[in-house]
Amino acid sequence: MPVAIFGDRSCGKTIFLSLLYESQVRYTNSEENVGPGEFRFTTDPSFTSIFGNHRTNMSKGQWADATLKGNMAKYKFKYGYRRMISVGKEASSRFDIMDFTVYDIAGEDLDILRSLEQYRESISTGTYKGEFDFSALSTSFQELLKCNVLVFLIDLSKINAEARSERFIEMRNYDVFMATLISAVSKYKSQVYAQDEDKAKIYPVFVLTKFDLLDKEIIKMNNWPESYEGLNAEKRGLRGMFKDKEFTKEDYARAILMKYYGDTMALSKGAAIANVSFDKSAYFFSEIRTEQNEDGEIIPRLVSVKGSHLLDYSYNEYRAFIERFREIARKMPDEVKEEQEFRGVKG
Repeated sequence: MPVAIFGDRSCGKTIFLSLLYESQVRYTNSEENVGPGEFRFTTDPSFTSIFGNHRTNMSKGQWADATLKGNMAKYKFKYGYRRMISVGKEASSRFDIMDFTVYDIAGEDLDILRSLEQYRESISTGTYKGEFDFSALSTSFQELLKCNVLVFLIDLSKINAEARSERFIEMRNYDVFMATLISAVSKYKSQVYAQDEDKAKIYPVFVLTKFDLLDKEIIKMNNWPESYEGLNAEKRGLRGMFKDKEFTKEDYARAILMKYYGDTMALSKGAAIANVSFDKSAYFFSEIRTEQNEDGEIIPRLVSVKGSHLLDYSYNEYRAFIERFREIARKMPDEVKEEQEFRGVKG
């Protein structure tokens, strides 16, 4: 089941993938997962080496390298989720197995979305043809658009409330970029919908990255919780009725996006008009706590847990993210999952 990860430059894609690997390791080895185990994973030796080294480097205070322009990294994991069946069968049959393939391209490869040149009918007259040219996109980007499972990384460090300041303009430009990205996905999937509804279905996930860099004054100004931890994941109720009225983590994520990334949220809602639904999106927060080293550099922080030194980050959010794909795998038709394995892409 391919998973496309979308995000602008420096939004935290490489760190996100590194922490996802870290979480897979922790979840597998967690005390509540011993014995039969609720979750297990495996991967190719090359990917184990890449992410194992990321994990080691972050543990010694180094950040992971960014994806280089023009490259599309392909990372494959095989997930196993334990099924609730009788214990009389072979151990291998107790797991629902899912191939989890992640495609990640550099933020620079999305820069065509910022350029208005491809929209112009004539540069001299400044007239617009009003059509998006998908052939102008990189091959990597076009491949990502074929995925049904879409993860959008939203950078919270860009949020700013000082009107007309440089940082405020930067935030607005970022919002327009992410909205353009979502509208491109919607347009592409709406074309697919006309031919095959199953292939046009999307399973969107929004990951709000760099929560640790969200301005505390912004939080205070909006009377928001200082942390998402402790909030229920989402509103629940029979067929969506009689939902809790308490402020949930989903509410928190939506509130942030609607107030500061309004274009992005509006375009995701508007996609329903094109038969592309973002209405059942999942929301997660990504946060890695940091500290200063002796040279004054900001580095990942470690915490001691029962004698082990572990990265201090939003592990529970990543674990919930992993569990989300158990649900998606059950919903997506097998033929769609199989057809979306892109052949010939180098990892």
